[in-house]
Order: sequence, then C-alpha cells, then structure tokens
Amino acid sequence: MSSEGVAIAEAPAATMVQNTAPAANSAQHAGSAAPTTLREKRNWLIHLLYVRQDFQECLSLIEEQLQECKGLCEYAIFVKALIKRANGELQESLALFQAATVLNPHNVANLKQVGRSLYLLGKHKAAIDIYEEAKGYSEEDWEICHNMGLCCLYLKNYDKAEECFIKANVIQRHDSTYIQLGKLYTLQEKYQEAIDIYLEALESDSSSPPSFLPFPPP
Repeated sequence: MSSEGVAIAEAPAATMVQNTAPAANSAQHAGSAAPTTLREKRNWLIHLLYVRQDFQECLSLIEEQLQECKGLCEYAIFVKALIKRANGELQESLALFQAATVLNPHNVANLKQVGRSLYLLGKHKAAIDIYEEAKGYSEEDWEICHNMGLCCLYLKNYDKAEECFIKANVIQRHDSTYIQLGKLYTLQEKYQEAIDIYLEALESDSSSPPSFLPFPPP
C-alpha cells in the first residue's frame, strides 16, 4: 500500500494552540533582539497569510521573521514546513519540523507533524517511534493513536493496528477510524467484523475527520 492513498489524520487548530505557548518566548530566551510584541504580531500575520493560502507573501514574511530572530522562531519554522510540504518538498519539510522540535521538544504538535512527514515519506517505523514519543506528552490523543494505527497497517502489523484504532475510537469516535478499522478486518477476511464496525459507525454520532489548519500563533 502507498502512504499517499490514505489521508493521515490531523488535529484541529483549537487543540494545537494549547501546545504552543512556549513558542512566543523561544526566540527571546535564546537572546533574540526582536521584541516579543513585534514577533507575536508577525506570527498572527503569518497565520493569516497561511490560512488565506497566500504562500508566497507568507514565506517572505517568514524569512524576514527568521532573520530578525536568528532562526529561532518556532511558529515561523512550523508554518514554513507546512508550506514546503504543500509544495511537495517533503524532505525539506521534515527537516523544518525537526528544527521546530529542537526549539520546543515538548510541543506535541511539532512531534505529530514530524510523525506525519515520516509517514508521507514511507518511513513508517520511524513515524511510530515519534508517535510513541508524543504519547509520552499526550497519551489520550485520538490523532496519535489513529496515525499509529495507519503506520502499523502499512507494516502489516494487524494486531497492533487494531489495538491502535480501537484505542483511538475509545478516546474519540471518528468516521476515518471506523473506515480504517473496517479495511483492516477486510484485509484479514474478517468480513463479519468489518460489517459490524461499519454498522456501528452508521449508528454512532461520529464527528467528521478534522480539517487541518496550523495552530494559531502565540
């Protein structure tokens, strides 16, 4: 199976913002000359330009921000990584997400994006390692469990994939998790289980898979 064939889960913007508070001060603590207020204002403008998909102007502002902060602005690096990935530059995007993680190692949003990038590059074992690390900071996280399940599915570790998908649905029911669990049972020729899980999905009040936006800046 190709990783491109399945859309890996993304966290809602409202969830991600909770993990980014240290970003506003990361450059300041590192000795940047840029005032925090100016940095915060630019972060919000970067966010706005990204949401509008004005990527060229967004990248120009990001480069200006990074130059003034000596490359130590976590949010600017994060959004630059998103744009690079949207442009198909997966390896460069991964390197940027890893750089953001170096600046803020405990930010689960950064770790999850490193995991996603590894997944998209077909490095499923490495992605699982990152998701395991992220679980240490956010154990009851639907997105982490669901995406670990996808990685295990591609590696044909069906028992672990099932465990991850079931755990994800326990945390929060999502249509995308039901679909992957049904596919898993079908691959194993457990057709009755697949039917049962699809029926359960129809009967449940399942929320739609989240659309992706970067976390709003601090």
